[in-house]
Amino acid sequence: MNNLDMAKFHKLYEEMFFPKLEYRSIIKDYDISKNVNTSLCAKCGGTCCKNCGCHFSPDDFESISFESLKKELEKGFISIDYVDGEIIYQNIGLYILRIRNKESPIVDTGLRPKTPCILLTEKGCKLNYEQRPTGGKLLIPHTISKQLVCSSEYSIEDCCYEWKPHQRLLYQLTEYFKDKHIPCSL
Repeated sequence: MNNLDMAKFHKLYEEMFFPKLEYRSIIKDYDISKNVNTSLCAKCGGTCCKNCGCHFSPDDFESISFESLKKELEKGFISIDYVDGEIIYQNIGLYILRIRNKESPIVDTGLRPKTPCILLTEKGCKLNYEQRPTGGKLLIPHTISKQLVCSSEYSIEDCCYEWKPHQRLLYQLTEYFKDKHIPCSL
């Protein structure tokens, strides 16, 4: 293949796998009186947090760039997760950022058993409400027929939608972190 053909191939590859998409934020309601119920969370014991760390919105970060997200990932409590397209009713999988799970690498393909959130303690989350990812802030605890349940006002589908324009950047971060082991600094 000559240089011109390679250039066309790379352009086509970029357009297929990393389309230029304009970022649009999903409207979020951070009403603490609705979103925080410490007594219900204490009764529950963090069942949702024992399954998986919560997911970030791009809005949770001051800047979306390689260097700024690299710095955040180097703290060791955030992972790059691959979300299978079938889970979100799409034909392609996507990368997102979430709180890292215990014993999971920074680049988490989801092919291992689910483990608890790395920030879950006996007393709850190590992060206060303002520091938590959107997926944690908008996880609403309530009871249905005396059963404790949580519902998310920021679904994994919402998260994937918001991260979709940033796939090239998350892929670059995946390549950078794929063989690195970084302990949690919190």
